[in-house]
Amino acid sequence: MNKKLIIGGVVGLVLILVIAGAGVFSYLTYSKLSAYQQLGNLSEFKEINKTNAELIKKQEAMTKKVEDLGKEFAIYRQKTVSSAIKRAERKVETTEASFTPLSGTYVIAAMATQEQLENCLAVQELIQFEIKYFEATDSSLMMQQEKVCGTLIETKILPLFKYQMLRVRASLTGSLGHLRPEAEEKFKDAQDLLKRWDVPVNPELDKYIRF
Repeated sequence: MNKKLIIGGVVGLVLILVIAGAGVFSYLTYSKLSAYQQLGNLSEFKEINKTNAELIKKQEAMTKKVEDLGKEFAIYRQKTVSSAIKRAERKVETTEASFTPLSGTYVIAAMATQEQLENCLAVQELIQFEIKYFEATDSSLMMQQEKVCGTLIETKILPLFKYQMLRVRASLTGSLGHLRPEAEEKFKDAQDLLKRWDVPVNPELDKYIRF
């Protein structure tokens, strides 16, 4: 009798545990289903996944663009610094040469034209850099570019240089004629200096340095 009671009690306990487990499982399943229902149906899940995939793709593209921008800026920065160093060193020599009698104005005229060209190219490069990576540029910058590139300094320098050289040529006559070879040698040195620094000279200037 006691054994039957014990067996019955065990069976009852097992049934209770099974029923309780089933209840807990049902509750958890219901909770999960409720949570899924709150999130939305299957079509909404697909839409969310699609949107998420598009956002990931855009993020990857943006990340690559930022990386490319960093690389290009590093190149742009190094180029700008290297150019500034070269121009600074060139400025020392050409400024010293500008104090040389007669040929000094030749150096000044060539350097003024070259520096204007370099300033114009620098502004243009900056605009192209901005358009390439930001797909737009400040409209006022375009007008400022015109101010830099549109200043035709050569048209102002050439007449002045021509007038000065004609006066020098006229003065190197008679008793001063022996100074002509020395004057031409100074211009030869000036030409060599400008060539060493890759500064082109307007052919119109060269027309007036022979005496």
